[in-house]
Amino acid sequence: MNPSVIKILEERGEINDELDYALMNYLLKNRGVGYTACQPQLVELEGSKKAIKMNIDHTFVDKDNKLMGLGIVGNIYIEVDSLQVVYCTPAEELVKNIEKLKEAGIKPQPRPKGKY
Repeated sequence: MNPSVIKILEERGEINDELDYALMNYLLKNRGVGYTACQPQLVELEGSKKAIKMNIDHTFVDKDNKLMGLGIVGNIYIEVDSLQVVYCTPAEELVKNIEKLKEAGIKPQPRPKGKY
């Protein structure tokens, strides 16, 4: 179940390369190919726990070898003190959300280099 965010502590931020790598590894192992964690926010969850909330973008390489993104299909929450994943949108829901974006006529967009 998606955690309840009580308050956004920082609207935008950055994560270090080690956490970025760990999240990419987690998503590949647990959700499959085609997902990128992006747009980190520092939030407070129920129980006064601080977490990093990140959106999950559906990403792929197009026929011209460009990194593309369809859009946000889920979320992942990482507990700040332990850096453990406390929630990640289930794989089935990610797939359903991709289909919803496609059915809505959303067109993939080029993704910028670096963090976003």
